[in-house]
Formats: sequence, C-alpha cells, structure tokens
Amino acid sequence: MARIIVVEDEAIVAMATKMMLSNLSHEIIVVVSTAEQAIEEVAKHDVDLVLMDIKLKGEMDGIHAAEEIRKTKNVPILFVTGNSDTKTKLRIGKTSNASMLQKPVMIEDLKHSLNLLLINA
Repeated sequence: MARIIVVEDEAIVAMATKMMLSNLSHEIIVVVSTAEQAIEEVAKHDVDLVLMDIKLKGEMDGIHAAEEIRKTKNVPILFVTGNSDTKTKLRIGKTSNASMLQKPVMIEDLKHSLNLLLINA
C-alpha cells in the first residue's frame, strides 16, 4: 500500500481517482487542486507517490510543481493529463522518476503505472 497525494482541480475527476486508488488498496493522504498546495503537502508528509494533473488552478502547472518538489524530495510522480502534445511530453520526459497516463484513466492502466513507479522508487 502506497501513501499518495492526489493533485487534481476537477472535483469529479479527483473523486474518481481517489476511488480507484482506494480500490487498489492505496492510502490517499490528501487531495489538492493547485500546484502550490501540492508542494506544501509533499513537504509536510511522508509520501510514496504524487498523482499529478498538469493543468491546474493557480499560477503553476503540475510539471512546474514537480520541478519544485524535486528540489527537496525524489518522490515518484505519475502525471495524469488530457494533453498529449509533443511539448507536454518533452517537459514530462525531463522529469526524473516520473511517468504519464492519458485521461480518461482506466484502473488497470493506473495499477500498472503505479506498480512500475513504486517498484523503481
């Protein structure tokens, strides 16, 4: 069981993600909707993984938040996004210990990605 922070600004998507993670027996520490909140929560908690949307409310996006988180912790990050453009993929590719899932997320794809990231953590 992993301790996970969910960063998602769409309430319905956040609820569905939380439910999938619970069904996979993971512990959701907190669900936040901004990059700034994500950075704060990762700093406060012992986290095994961050599930991070890319487009978020606030000044920063999820990739920028991951860059800030990396300055203090090397927690694995699973980006979940509706953006599959080349620029976004290149930015994600520069983030170490990270992976990406395309929305809508299916539970089997989520399980597989989590297993890969957590095994390599």
